[in-house]
Amino acid sequence: MGHLEGKITGSGNIAIKIPKYKYDDTVHFYKKTLKLPYLGFMSDSHAFQFGEMTLWLDCMDNYSQQDVWLELKVDDVTEAAEYFETHGVSRRDEVEVRENSDGYWISDPAGTILRVNS
Repeated sequence: MGHLEGKITGSGNIAIKIPKYKYDDTVHFYKKTLKLPYLGFMSDSHAFQFGEMTLWLDCMDNYSQQDVWLELKVDDVTEAAEYFETHGVSRRDEVEVRENSDGYWISDPAGTILRVNS
């Protein structure tokens, strides 16, 4: 226990959680000012191609400032959970419910939310 056989890598998603009052302006910025390739409105979010990643802009009714969430890829989510636990990394599953998924949420010491998926 406490040893991770597989590796941890960045996955294909970055989410920016945006306060509702700044959401339309922010979507406009990524779409019209930066002119990032627009992938459409999916799962209640605007999605953009961001290099090899997908950038998701999520409108948050209860946020006062923006927050960036990242996604990690692991070979085995259960093994990774044990690894994180032995290294003092707390689960943060309260941040968002994801039904029908083995993945879960953690955060770094600064509070950045990370989604762990296989």
